[in-house]
Amino acid sequence: MKRGFTLLEVMIAVVILAIAMTVAGQLFSTVTRSWSGARVVMDRMHHGDFVLGQLSSALRSMVMLTNSQEQCGFRIENNSAGEGEHTISWVTASSAFIPPGEDIFSHGLHRVQVGAGENDDGIEGLVVKAWPYLADEETVEKKSWFVSENIKGLSCKVYDTKQGEEGWKDTWEYSNAIPGLVEITLYTEPAKKGDEPVKFRQIIEIPLGPPVTNNISEAR
Repeated sequence: MKRGFTLLEVMIAVVILAIAMTVAGQLFSTVTRSWSGARVVMDRMHHGDFVLGQLSSALRSMVMLTNSQEQCGFRIENNSAGEGEHTISWVTASSAFIPPGEDIFSHGLHRVQVGAGENDDGIEGLVVKAWPYLADEETVEKKSWFVSENIKGLSCKVYDTKQGEEGWKDTWEYSNAIPGLVEITLYTEPAKKGDEPVKFRQIIEIPLGPPVTNNISEAR
């Protein structure tokens, strides 16, 4: 005669099954969160590397003219005492950061300004502004583009050879000169709230040589 399961055995089996399902669900949820967090970090790393590459390309094309040195100087503005609060600007002929169709800047010298800011919707991110380098900066219409909402800040240090071992500074006092080495740090939001921002840092060597003439620079 076949014997069936008792009520106690059925209840024990249900409890064991419930525990197994709970453990499996928690494990799946943990793996999913870890995978999603890793994917967010990887996406921001790729994006940060891309923006840093564009920035590096634009900085290496920095221009200094013999007859308009004051208009071509490199600038750093410190917007606050916190990290990632610098705005930098320089004169270039590079089309880096310039969207397609903006022909006014794609074939000639212009001043580029890069720093944290907000777009029209109030979202914080990395903002680029550009305008003709000889224009009156108080009155000229400046074009601006929202580059990335993932990049929340920028810091800059320049190496001043006149300062010896303490050459790395976050200020640049020479309005008619460009630095030889620039250290750029970009800050992105962390994958989890409360964590430290993800940082992307690169030291960029600026090609230095005798200042060129306007005609040569405009033809670049």
